[in-house]
Amino acid sequence: MKKVLLICENGISSHYLVKAAQPFIELYDAHIQLNATDIDHAASYSDKDVELVLVAPQATYHDEELHLFDEDTPVETIPDEIYGWGNGEKLVKLIMEKLSPVEAA
Repeated sequence: MKKVLLICENGISSHYLVKAAQPFIELYDAHIQLNATDIDHAASYSDKDVELVLVAPQATYHDEELHLFDEDTPVETIPDEIYGWGNGEKLVKLIMEKLSPVEAA
């Protein structure tokens, strides 16, 4: 199970995105565990084996909080077309793409 953390300013939109993504996690049989939090509580997840951190566009300026994650943990901004529309399906597809193993050429 891949652990993914969604972070936004106050936790409301990240929780909404988790709820919107749940049906698509099941549909695509994606082995993803999504957790949502606000920027103030993001540090409490820094030691929880999170494999990907996705940040709401309006929270990306919180460099100090986001640098608490291991340098091997990718921290990326949720694209506007996913975040702005609360598109759970595109979120799951993005996560699957980001966490899929890179094939050797």
